[in-house]
Amino acid sequence: MMAKDKAAAAAAEPWTKAKVSFHDPNIPRPQDVYAIRVNNYNVPFDHVWLERTEDGSRPIHPLEKLPMGQFIDRNVPESEPVKPADLEDTPFTLVEDKNGLADLAKKLKSVDLEHNQYRSFQGLTCLMQISTRTEDFVVDTLKLRIYIGLYLKEHFKDPTKRKVMHGADRDIMWLQRDFHIYVCNLFDTGQASRVLQMERNSLEHLLRHFCGVSANKEYAREDTHYLLYMYDLMRLRLQKESTSDNDLLLEVQKRSNEICLQLYEKELLTDTSYLHIYGLQEHDLDAKQLAVVYALHQWRDYIAREVDESTGYVLPNKALIEIAKKMPTDTAELKRMVKSKYPFVDENLDQVVGIIWNATESSYAFESRAEQLKKERLEQLADRVQTISSPEMKTSMNLSGQIRSMDKEILSDNIHQQVAQATFQELKRPMALGVVGNSTSGGQRDFFGGFSNKSEKMEKAKSYPAFYYPQLPQYSPEVGYGFQSINRTMAGTAQSPTGNKERDLQNPRRRRSFPPSGNISDTHHMP
Repeated sequence: MMAKDKAAAAAAEPWTKAKVSFHDPNIPRPQDVYAIRVNNYNVPFDHVWLERTEDGSRPIHPLEKLPMGQFIDRNVPESEPVKPADLEDTPFTLVEDKNGLADLAKKLKSVDLEHNQYRSFQGLTCLMQISTRTEDFVVDTLKLRIYIGLYLKEHFKDPTKRKVMHGADRDIMWLQRDFHIYVCNLFDTGQASRVLQMERNSLEHLLRHFCGVSANKEYAREDTHYLLYMYDLMRLRLQKESTSDNDLLLEVQKRSNEICLQLYEKELLTDTSYLHIYGLQEHDLDAKQLAVVYALHQWRDYIAREVDESTGYVLPNKALIEIAKKMPTDTAELKRMVKSKYPFVDENLDQVVGIIWNATESSYAFESRAEQLKKERLEQLADRVQTISSPEMKTSMNLSGQIRSMDKEILSDNIHQQVAQATFQELKRPMALGVVGNSTSGGQRDFFGGFSNKSEKMEKAKSYPAFYYPQLPQYSPEVGYGFQSINRTMAGTAQSPTGNKERDLQNPRRRRSFPPSGNISDTHHMP
């Protein structure tokens, strides 16, 4: 009856938005629709289009070579800035092909991006909004992904063209990661609002304050439509409120430059990554439970990179910790816990149970770490009690439970290797299904294909940067990375997959062995 009432209410109120299921298996992933190939290997991100220092130790952002003063516009206009026409009266172009991209490149002004990280490991830029004084554009960056950098990178880098963005911190990272685009001459309206000490710094507030507009996220173009006008007003106000001792325009430019100079870094798996799982320290875990957290975290990271999924979709932090606390001993118990909420776990129940069992058998190496976590937790609780008991601090106590930095010396790399070897020992066995892209079902992937004996396999392993990640293929600036997606190929190759391609695309969760075949002692170090 309640469902019928809600349906009737929705019918009576046509403006009411229909509820969309958070986990909808019928919605295809962009990677599959547009054949997007992502480099998720556990190696640092390569800023291939940047020059490097003489010693080769780091890349050089093009902004480093430019004086800051050339970006500051102190000219006072003869008339008041003109507010742009309404959205309905402004020409709009949806850019979906290379010709449209070429035309847009000549008009680049204010910019904004829309991003999605739910169904991919690093995230994907979905839309790019660009506005000039008289036109609005929305770029389909999924469809045009391999062309965006080629057509737009020089214009974003051009120091003579002012780019206006709001809260550009993450936008700058996404431009670098997805398109190898680096920005020079940025004015960040978010930073300008902070320097002006405005009541709030959100774009929604600035639109209302400067433009008298209520933000409507139904229109992607609205994010950039008014940005240039807001820039005009904010620049004049910054100049007006500046003093000889406090140059506000210069301060905004400094902050904008600092944002641009950030360089994207890929999240890498290390022997202590599991300690940064959100909420971990809120739980009183013993050594066995902590060993399971470590093992499941390693498994989750491998799966997420392999099939380009978010770790939260493979196995959310909360669920991971709950499994570690209860340590299920058989597939029936594990299945009751996950309730088919997590497809990758549900399709690899035997494997996950094996990982849990081996982790508990190897928990001796986590005793010191568990004691350290307990000590940290007690210290935090003591700090909170002290904060609560302090009259002047009662209203400002922080109960967020943030994780402190850990002493990386507690467990040596050698111990972690021993733990990993024992934890994943049973995973040497073949899985019931073949790897995606492999036409041989029921067999296990041979990570060292083409090598006939153990010594050759060991030599091959030494060339890999991490124990289960293949070598990074060469990069081509013209078309992007010259390899098939990590979930489309046999390990360590750049060959087209064999077997039923349509089947593989539709079912990216087909069971795969973890780690790749061979004893861990035969394969390089733990990453």
